[in-house]
Amino acid sequence: MTLRLAAEFVDQQLAAWTQPRPLVVGISGPQGSGKSYLADHLLQHLAEKYPKLNCVGILIDDFYLTHSEQQKVSVEAQDSGNFVLVGRGLPGTHDLPLASRTMHDLIAGKPTKVPRYDKSAFCGEGDRFPEEDWQVVASPVNVIVFEGWFNGYRAINPAIFPAAYFLNDPSGVVQRSSMHHLESINAKLADYEELWNLFDYSIILHTQELDYVYRWRLQQEAALIAKHGLGMSESAVLDFVRRYMPMYHLYYWRMCQTGVLKKGTNLYLLIDFNRSVVSKNII
Repeated sequence: MTLRLAAEFVDQQLAAWTQPRPLVVGISGPQGSGKSYLADHLLQHLAEKYPKLNCVGILIDDFYLTHSEQQKVSVEAQDSGNFVLVGRGLPGTHDLPLASRTMHDLIAGKPTKVPRYDKSAFCGEGDRFPEEDWQVVASPVNVIVFEGWFNGYRAINPAIFPAAYFLNDPSGVVQRSSMHHLESINAKLADYEELWNLFDYSIILHTQELDYVYRWRLQQEAALIAKHGLGMSESAVLDFVRRYMPMYHLYYWRMCQTGVLKKGTNLYLLIDFNRSVVSKNII
């Protein structure tokens, strides 16, 4: 049902779209929530319904730092005790100049090479594919579908960050990381807002329970191992997801309440563990 509702939403926007540039749609949802499935099948829907349109899918994951660059970040994080930056995933582990340049070139209608990331490389630590294996977009695009787990997360005002750190998470997940380290992540998150501001519309997948993320991520890794023969162990997956949880507790609920963009441009889909839609709204 997420696909049908998302397709209807995007169809409506395309019918009214009069700008000379591409329509940019962001898709945001936790790991394992079905956002990749939704993005892939939404692109398939667009290709079938609008065969004359050039529709391109972009993943925030494909802008991860290279393995060697991430290793440097991880070593610095370990030395400072900031475990959330040990490994890819969080704000600060992406090549933002590359992401910005790629998006602006696509929006400008320029021939563009879009990077791709191999999550199975280095026993699941991941690495960027060589440039010769990147996606080549030779002709101007009409629709860009941009997928990412923290698409739309907005940095918290530094003046009120201590209150968010101490008061907004009764589970204690946030306080397992030092406030200083999460303030650093918050500052890095602000740099991503340039990308979110390129979106024209947003689709938000809101899970009923954050604990679903652990179970979904285990399912996802099992599929990756089945496909490629390589991936993270169960304990590594749990450690991997734990690094993300402070972000969900600090930012995810805020985005689900207010949306990514201005009022009326965000499709909100509340989903259960089976990824079935419980309710929808335009926010």
